[in-house]
Amino acid sequence: MLVDEYGTGRLRTRILTAPDGRYLWQRTHLTGTAPDRTAHRLAPSPNVAAATFDWDTETEAETASYTASYTASYTAPGATSLARTVWPPTPAPAPFALGPVMEAVAHALRDIGRRPFPPGTTGPPPALDRLGRWLRTGAGPEGAVRLHHLCTDRLGPARLSTLDQWCRDAAPGGPDDVLLHGEPSLGLTVPAPDGRHTVLLTGETLSRGRAEHDAGWLLGELAEMADVAARNLPDASAPSPFRLMAGAFLTAYGAAPDDTLLCRSATLRRTAHLLDFAENVGWSAGISTYVDVLAALTDDARSVLAPLTPPA
Repeated sequence: MLVDEYGTGRLRTRILTAPDGRYLWQRTHLTGTAPDRTAHRLAPSPNVAAATFDWDTETEAETASYTASYTASYTAPGATSLARTVWPPTPAPAPFALGPVMEAVAHALRDIGRRPFPPGTTGPPPALDRLGRWLRTGAGPEGAVRLHHLCTDRLGPARLSTLDQWCRDAAPGGPDDVLLHGEPSLGLTVPAPDGRHTVLLTGETLSRGRAEHDAGWLLGELAEMADVAARNLPDASAPSPFRLMAGAFLTAYGAAPDDTLLCRSATLRRTAHLLDFAENVGWSAGISTYVDVLAALTDDARSVLAPLTPPA
């Protein structure tokens, strides 16, 4: 039975009940590059829900210049992502403790990083590859082109070049490369209704690179949520759930070898989200504010985590 369905012109998500009381998540990608069909997929583990794939061969035959649409399917303990649980922010508490959920995400990323590279896993995270191309060319749908013009005007070519270089610096090939989730997010984090079991949907963006990428990517999302919540909630003195979530994640994840790479990844995550918003949601007055924030983060990437730091 269908429980929920949502998405954009790029990605559709369907959630159905499964016979065993769990839920089947189907994420259909309508654009982009599909995973290598010959690669061996990950085995599931307590906090990692591994994808199985189906390709739309009819679409593939009709569009020779574009990789076929495909669907990644997962079995998860809940029907609601963590993103939809905590966003938009409200003064009301979450229906379960958020700390253990974030600890489970940290364990999932550490688990993924310890695994061998599946065959065909050679490139950087797809989001970084796509972001770098956009930074260099400004190409894409109308919203992406308009955003690039605004960023060129407000950030300047030098900052855009810096962000592009950070994308290039994340390219795999070093001795410290590990298997990456690629794009960990709260939208791919699925807790059980009581929060006692959490999985990270994994497999669509497996890639290679430094471990700081995955941790920074997730922290960048939390920092953006904390930043936006602080601007919009009436009681700025109330404890930030995103601050608490980041603290639980970092405690369970442990120290990152390179804080600079971690903060750069978090900044790139915020940049990629801005691009996704302009492409898939539409233009709004708030985009200009986000671009100005991005300028400051490019000048001082370490400030990206400031919204997650408790006030003195």
